[in-house]
Amino acid sequence: MIDLTLDRSDMLGKIRGLPGQLGSGYRLGRDAWRGVECPGPRAFAVAGMGASALGGDLLRLYLADQADIPVFVVRDYNLPRFIGEGTLVVVTSYSGNTEEALSAFDQALARKAAVACISSGGRLLEEARRRSVPCATIPGGLPPRAGLGYSFSALLALARQVGLCADPLDELARSADEIEGLGDAYQVQDADRNPALKLAGDLAGRVPIVYCGSSLEAVGIRWKNQFCENSKQVAFTSLVPEANHNEVMGWETGARGIDPGVIVLRAPDEHPSVARSFSALKELAGAGGRFCGEFRADGSSLLKRLFSLILLGDYASVYLALARGVDPTPIGTIDRIKAWLKQGRGETR
Repeated sequence: MIDLTLDRSDMLGKIRGLPGQLGSGYRLGRDAWRGVECPGPRAFAVAGMGASALGGDLLRLYLADQADIPVFVVRDYNLPRFIGEGTLVVVTSYSGNTEEALSAFDQALARKAAVACISSGGRLLEEARRRSVPCATIPGGLPPRAGLGYSFSALLALARQVGLCADPLDELARSADEIEGLGDAYQVQDADRNPALKLAGDLAGRVPIVYCGSSLEAVGIRWKNQFCENSKQVAFTSLVPEANHNEVMGWETGARGIDPGVIVLRAPDEHPSVARSFSALKELAGAGGRFCGEFRADGSSLLKRLFSLILLGDYASVYLALARGVDPTPIGTIDRIKAWLKQGRGETR
């Protein structure tokens, strides 16, 4: 049994709001980007950290078969040298105070790139207004990881504005409706009828290790991050087939010193050889009771496939937190690291 009273800030309720964020964020972005002009950008860059950057990862997957320019994510203080005139840079920070994002914002403007922002407030919104940079202002008051739907869909609206994809409104609406139904199932407090709750039980006392193909890379990152932030449990993610060329050797003599819980995320469009690789991986890495489940990205659209798996992982991470007896919302260690950096402590080079 899990103690729902430990969820003092209602992370479960915040997660349940994810489907509704898709349409709302898109409309906010569409209104903000109406005046943006960047015809034929040679690259589309998303600069941010954490869940804000993950919106960029999801956009990259979504545009993979539509955009004919590179879409990439920058998770650093410094932008790559090739970013400049002709590049569209979206600086995204939910709080508006992420120092890496603020650094990227200054650099993008200095290099005369086309710049846009996404934020709920803070210094980024202030600077965007002061320097006449268009900014999609999304609702505040959430932990940044609980605002992923806003961050992603506002980015999607800009991609549409500059001609990188077809109009996604119908797909967004259908996907949100379908994912909303999944959220109802994940609220049921019966592990036999709730796969998220069952997975959390299977992972109790274990280190989650998430394997997925490249078309679900952002989803694997999200699962790993949510286990770390919500469950306060170290977790890992790896890509297949890349893992076949190195990581599988780590399973040769077993997982000494840890009790891993292996999770596999599958996509319907994976290469036949990748499908065979997953079969081998489950037999090797899942031996001895380590295998905790395979979950498929099914659905009528790419957005539904991506966000249905994200929602499952979000719920599982919160249930795992409650099973471990911890409140999923506080992120004390992250706060301490930010305070440490603000004070200028530690090495400088």
